[in-house]
Amino acid sequence: MKTVERLVLKYIVCIVYVICSLVPVKKRVVFATYRTTKLSDNFKFIYNEMKSQPLDYEYVFLLQKMEPGLLGKIKYLLHLLKATYYLATSAFFIIDDFYFPVYVIKPRKGTEVIQVWHACGAFKKFGYSILDKEDGGNNDYIKYVPIHKNYAHVLVSSQEVSKHYAEAFNMSEENIRPIGIPRMDLFFNEELKQEAITRVYNTYPMLKGKKLVLYAPTFRGANQAQMHMNIPFDLDQVLTYLDENTVFGLKMHPFIKDLPDLSGYENVIDLSLYPEINDILLVTDQLITDYSSIVFEYSLLERPMIFYAHDRSTYIKERDFYYEYESLVPGPIVENTDELVQALQNTHFNKEKIIEFKQKFFDEPDGQATKRFINQIILKH
Repeated sequence: MKTVERLVLKYIVCIVYVICSLVPVKKRVVFATYRTTKLSDNFKFIYNEMKSQPLDYEYVFLLQKMEPGLLGKIKYLLHLLKATYYLATSAFFIIDDFYFPVYVIKPRKGTEVIQVWHACGAFKKFGYSILDKEDGGNNDYIKYVPIHKNYAHVLVSSQEVSKHYAEAFNMSEENIRPIGIPRMDLFFNEELKQEAITRVYNTYPMLKGKKLVLYAPTFRGANQAQMHMNIPFDLDQVLTYLDENTVFGLKMHPFIKDLPDLSGYENVIDLSLYPEINDILLVTDQLITDYSSIVFEYSLLERPMIFYAHDRSTYIKERDFYYEYESLVPGPIVENTDELVQALQNTHFNKEKIIEFKQKFFDEPDGQATKRFINQIILKH
């Protein structure tokens, strides 16, 4: 969307918001995202917990992606106007990423916008932290649309990362809440874990009884238009060193639509279309990633990780990190196929470093993050 189009949309949203503000605020919780069309992740945990308690709230779900083409833009415009009505008339408006209407209005009294960011911890920079980087936002655009404005609360996993989120969202640390991430509760609930594992095995029967090595890279690029990514190492060479009881899995970022062709491989499986990454992590024996925040979730399992960082210098130039990469990551760093194979063959890993990493980025890894969210932010206890 061009800057002019966004400015027009801004004024339309502002007018609609003012008109809708004539309607009283209702005891309503709205879940809004452009990332998915299904209730999942933090939204799912929060909603399920609220429904399990005797709370008298109405729930609305605004889960819609923008489809390509002119018709897709028109449909999404109508969706945003609907979202603006609910933003103007609801007690709580919960988002998990960028959400345009939130930034162009001034929330009325009685409404709180809550950001439950889709990523965990603080790894690669984002938001206002990368305005001077190639992948950063347009400074002229931000003058007219101050992104990440109007958050009453932002959930993070630890006090350690509060300063980074405050910088990324250009806000005070006072509203950053290190109470934990709701979807992380899965890792501490044995019943939910078993249900998740069963879902994965029912969807992908070939994984049952096998060891899974998962490659899950981060998304590269500044927007969803860049939707293609190749595997940056020689997969055939890697597979020759994996035994017959090991499956090599691929989990691309949801924005990647043009997936690699894996036909013809017996012990390779593409898990990219499976909606819940944490379910996949539960059955993963070893993770290969690069700069993805998935490292935080996986550290809760205290299992081995390898970091394939072949384009590290380029990524630092384009995006950069909140911490020095080499000292942060809790696993070996490799840059080519031979080094990757060698790391996969090494059966020893530094579990102590993973535990140290986990303790740094999770203040309360106890499976109670969702309950804290309800009690402290919704109920104000």
